[in-house]
Amino acid sequence: MTDAKQKKIADKEEIMEFLTNVMRSSEVGEKDRIGAAFRLGRYLGLEGKDSERESLPQVIIYDGTKQDKLP
Repeated sequence: MTDAKQKKIADKEEIMEFLTNVMRSSEVGEKDRIGAAFRLGRYLGLEGKDSERESLPQVIIYDGTKQDKLP
């Protein structure tokens, strides 16, 4: 791609900076700020996760019986 063409297209970092600026701006409406935060969270993989629970490993105790006791 030529340099002129590259300048017309925003990269991931520029988009993240823009959304962060919108999220933090006091001059933007609350609805737009929440939307920017939601999009950033989705991009970062934070949507619908309980960070403390999902970061801990799951422990499964197998007692040697043939009965399946997995959740």
